[in-house]
Amino acid sequence: MMWRKIIPNLLTLGALACAMMSLIKALEGEFVASAQFIMLCLALDGLDGNVARWCRGSTKFGAELDTFVDVIGYGVAPAILAYTLVMKDHGLWGLAFVCFTPMSGALRLARFRVVDPFRGQQGYLGLPITVNAGWVAMFVFITQSGLLREDIFTLQGGPLAALVWTISTVMLVLQVSTLKYAKPTKAPLFFFAGIAMVLMLFLQAEVALVSALAMCAYGVFYAFVSPFLPRHAALVEKAAVVPETEEEEDPVRFRPS
Repeated sequence: MMWRKIIPNLLTLGALACAMMSLIKALEGEFVASAQFIMLCLALDGLDGNVARWCRGSTKFGAELDTFVDVIGYGVAPAILAYTLVMKDHGLWGLAFVCFTPMSGALRLARFRVVDPFRGQQGYLGLPITVNAGWVAMFVFITQSGLLREDIFTLQGGPLAALVWTISTVMLVLQVSTLKYAKPTKAPLFFFAGIAMVLMLFLQAEVALVSALAMCAYGVFYAFVSPFLPRHAALVEKAAVVPETEEEEDPVRFRPS
């Protein structure tokens, strides 16, 4: 049925709209809203793939459309957010970071399209581009929330800023590494918990702050710990309801050039 293909693509286009809104809000100086739209983009982008598999509407067209959302939502949007908030004041080093963010994402996604015939359904080679985007967005959200002391919790300078941007840079390097990562969103428990935490960002400030901190903590765990914990990957795979052979009716098969 045609609706099986249309609904996932509409969700993908919704994710693209959120990515564009993030860019607009960043340029307008509304940094909290920009960060929220990045996370909404992430939620819709995760939802479209799951919906496509649940209703057996996976298509090559949808897979290609999703790649463009990834580049804009998790490469360009966090780069512009970082630039407008912080990096514009840091000269050449700031520009280098801003340029490296989408470059790393584009390199990772290009390799993903070429060497992974299952489009990430059996795990990832290199850190997913969404992790760094979420890391940047959530720390912008945390520091701009107004609930914490701005002289300590700032991304402009100081120990916290050094830590956040160093971790982000390492994540960008991990995106083009050969480390293998499991796909947590295959498990309904992980997926719906993630959606709930994104929605919590739009509740009262204290609840949103807890959600943002929790997502940052999981991002660090996923990026730096999970590749070295085989039992974590096994638990994620076991929690997935849909058997591997039933997830993708027509996987996109590319051969390395």
